[in-house]
Amino acid sequence: MRPMLRSPTRMHGSIRNPRAQVLCFMGHALMENRHGLVVQGDLTRADGRAERRAALDMLHRHSPGSTRQLTLGADKGYDAAEFVADPRQACVTPHVARKARHSAIPSR
Repeated sequence: MRPMLRSPTRMHGSIRNPRAQVLCFMGHALMENRHGLVVQGDLTRADGRAERRAALDMLHRHSPGSTRQLTLGADKGYDAAEFVADPRQACVTPHVARKARHSAIPSR
């Protein structure tokens, strides 16, 4: 007896519409550090860069044109050149955990 192989449509698609795709979404929250309150929320379609894109969008919406120096904390997943460079142009200092190799954060 042959093992049954499942196609992606059978596993994750619609029985009635074989061309249908399952959509995955991610929720994002911008929090202030002192009290842990959510300042902004966002919902995006999940892809490989949705978190970084949503963080930059929320940051720009939170303080458009601000001259006040802000800080932004993030984990290793945000250690990418395009993410680190953009906040600096908007008067925001990124505090991002460094990756062990190929980090976009300059060493001190």
